[in-house]
Amino acid sequence: MVKINSKTALIFSISFLFIIPFVLFIGGTMPYLIFYILIFLFIIPFLHNYIAIKGIRGSVEIPNGALYKGDRININYELKNRSPFSIAYLEIHSDIARKLAGKDTTKVIIPLEKKRRFFFNEEVVLSRRGYYEMEEIEIKIHDVFNFFTFTKNIKTNTSLLVYPETINLSTFEITANQQLGELQVRNSFYQDKNRISSLRDYREGDMVKSIHWKLTAKRDFPIVKEYENRVDTNVFIFLDNQDLYFENDVDRRMEDKIVDSALSVVNYCLKQNIFIALETQHKKRQIELSGQNTKDLKPFLELFARFKGNGALNTKSLLISKIERLRDGRAFIIITPHLDKDMGAIGIELKMKNSNPLFIVVTDKENNNGFIEPLIENRLKQEGIPLFILDFKSNVKDVLEVSHG
Repeated sequence: MVKINSKTALIFSISFLFIIPFVLFIGGTMPYLIFYILIFLFIIPFLHNYIAIKGIRGSVEIPNGALYKGDRININYELKNRSPFSIAYLEIHSDIARKLAGKDTTKVIIPLEKKRRFFFNEEVVLSRRGYYEMEEIEIKIHDVFNFFTFTKNIKTNTSLLVYPETINLSTFEITANQQLGELQVRNSFYQDKNRISSLRDYREGDMVKSIHWKLTAKRDFPIVKEYENRVDTNVFIFLDNQDLYFENDVDRRMEDKIVDSALSVVNYCLKQNIFIALETQHKKRQIELSGQNTKDLKPFLELFARFKGNGALNTKSLLISKIERLRDGRAFIIITPHLDKDMGAIGIELKMKNSNPLFIVVTDKENNNGFIEPLIENRLKQEGIPLFILDFKSNVKDVLEVSHG
């Protein structure tokens, strides 16, 4: 793309308005000489810039491998001037650092001699998780008189997948009556009473049945038995990303908070060797993922890196179809930005089916995003259904480690 600078256009127009009448009506050597000089004065810089911009090549190099939010990386740029002309004034504009780290758009101004290369790099701290396609950088060339500006977009064909930062929970309560290690569960369904995993000091809320009486008698203080998980222990997590709830999500705040809370729970359960099944959607496509130990974490990280509030399918319909196929006893965690009557009814239905529902509701009060109906919140609490409320500014670890017993 070429742009004639406004001052150039004005000078060019005025000059030709004066000289053309002389050439047409008077003639003579001097008017034609001035006319030709004017033409060449503009044509030569134009042709110089045109050939130079055609000869510019560029590339961007970004580190490969697993990258996480908070990592520090170097972005390397290379430009080659393959044309036979030197470039007096070359501008390089790149939005890559702004996308990855929220920095100002990069702008570099240099001269570049013919058949030479130019290298530069910038260091950025990855400010957020996500999948980024670095489509192009913009190159601008000016002539020495600043008559013309030629612009060229160089496609980089570079992409970057940034995993979210994992928040490690020391405990997480699903329901409030019995413990599975540090994972609170409703009953002994999740424990294999024939296999003791460890012994620890008694804590308030532990059941009397779990006390190791012989060791307690020797130590003079209560010792509690912790049992290994049964092989069929499992938790289902549903991420509600229906698009209408995210229409006004400022800077994708609620998206990120849903990812932080979901990843912390998934990571915790995988460390406990709890089988996790997770379901969400991407536009009109349903996404399902499962795992049972820390080796299975990477696919979850990739899913969370790409997670967006763009689901086109109705959340209520998806959950109802899931409930119809659900077996009794499973912990059912719903992470949503919208707790209304319909969502509350689903929680109560899950409890009636002898499942263990739990809600994590994500909001952004500062921007008036997210919704919690107070009557539904109170009803869930009355039914003994755990409810965690996570505002964008809340600390995930502080909120999710709170006991509801």
